[in-house]
Formats: sequence, C-alpha cells, structure tokens
Amino acid sequence: MIAHIQHRLNYRYSELVTLDPHVLYLHPRKSSMLSVNSISLDIQPLPVQISKNLDPEGNIQNILYFKQPTDYLSIYMEAVVETTEFNPFDFVYFPFESQKLPLQYSPSYQRTLSPYLTQNAISPDINACAQQLAKAVLWDTSAFLSAVNEFIFQNFAYEIREEGAPHSPEITLQNRRGSCRDYAVLFAALCRAMGLATRFVSGYYIGIAPVDVPNQIHHLHAWVEVYLPGGGWRGYDPTQHEVVSGNHIPLAASCLPEEITPVYGTYRGIAISSLETEVKMQRI
Repeated sequence: MIAHIQHRLNYRYSELVTLDPHVLYLHPRKSSMLSVNSISLDIQPLPVQISKNLDPEGNIQNILYFKQPTDYLSIYMEAVVETTEFNPFDFVYFPFESQKLPLQYSPSYQRTLSPYLTQNAISPDINACAQQLAKAVLWDTSAFLSAVNEFIFQNFAYEIREEGAPHSPEITLQNRRGSCRDYAVLFAALCRAMGLATRFVSGYYIGIAPVDVPNQIHHLHAWVEVYLPGGGWRGYDPTQHEVVSGNHIPLAASCLPEEITPVYGTYRGIAISSLETEVKMQRI
C-alpha cells in the first residue's frame, strides 16, 4: 500500500517570542515493512540550522534551531511511503515456553529489553486486571494480547485529545475512557504486568476503521508494540481493534511516550500560544 501524507502544524503567539530548539519526530520510521519514497519538511520561519539525527532508540529526529524573534511557527511535512501487508501471526514462539504467561525472557534479552519491562506504572488494580485477563485465556500469550485488545476496545469510551501527555494507566482504567495514547499506555501496563516488553508507537493509521470507531486518518495515532520471542516486535492497536499488519505508519517508538512527542520545544516570552493541526492521508 502506498500512502501520501500531509501533516501541518501552525503555532501562533500573541506576542513576539524567541524559539528554543525544537525536536521533531515527523519522519516515518523505516523498516523491512515500510519504505519512504519521498519526504520533505517546510519550516517557517526558516531555522538557522536543522540537524537530522538518530535518537538512542533508532528513531529519526530533526532538531530545529532559530535565531530571530517570531509570532508564529509553521511546520509542514509531506511524505510518500509504502507499507507491506503481512500476516502478524505468522511466527513461532521460540523458546516454545514463551507461549505461556508470565513470560520469562532469556538473561541476554532481559538486559537488552530492560527499559521496556519497567513496572513503575503497575498498580495493584492494573496487576489484578492483567491477572484476570490472563487467567480467562489459560495464560496463553497470544490469546492474552487479543483479550487485552478486546477488553479496551469494548469497555472504554474514546476521546480525541490533541495535546498533552498520556494519562496514567490507572486513571484510564478507572475512568474507562481515553485517547489512543491513553489506550496504548494502558495496554502496555497490562502487558508489562505479565512480563511482556512493550514500547509506545506514534504515527498514522490509514486503514478502514470499524463501525462506531473514530477514524484516525485526520489525526496522529498511537499504538503499542510487544516483543515476542520468535516474533520480534508486534503491534497492537486497541483503538482500532487491530493487530498491526500494514495499515499503520510509525513515526517513532519508545519505552517513554513523552520522549517521542511529534513536535517538542519551548519559547521565551510572555505570549499566549495556540495550535492548529491538519493531517491528510490518501492511498495512492
């Protein structure tokens, strides 16, 4: 599938401000299942320098440096990407005992995956919910992941929230509502309670949304990837009730959601800021 993406962000300031360096995560994340045919960035006012880097987790970041005061910042990203559809269940757990929970990674994998296994957000309620879901599927790893997807999709009310950090998994579980990034953080916490390594993914969704589910074509989206021995990183999207298989276009992935905000930066001045965003995507 080939997709044409146009993403525009317009910041307005009520007074002149000085922009500190801004970090962008707006470059589609290349992989064996995704290639970037073309990409361009248009930044106004023009930065004095743009540094293109790989961050510690392999995401492409652009750091913008500004000099002159301004009362606006316009960021426009346009890209053409190609994704490969695949069967997300076409793998064999290895070691074989990984088919059952709680999952135990090998010592070398535990060291490599340790940032994705932290349980700081695992409250007693989160742990009890994960235990209940796992017990209902007889501790089967794949069935548990499907059950978590189903649990969030069926029992939570979706809301669009353009800005701000994700809510804690405890708050989302209690309120039974949230945005896609809240769902992703809750999904990750339930998985980590069962010993599964997870990472948060920011990007776009260009599939066909289920009936009565908000389509993410006009918004940024978020989902989760789980590291499965023998299968590698596999994506789950409780908002769309999908296992990632070619309809998702990732921008960045991290153990810390706040580290891959698509646009992050501060300004100096007394102005009040406002933001308008627009996302357009088209299958070619």
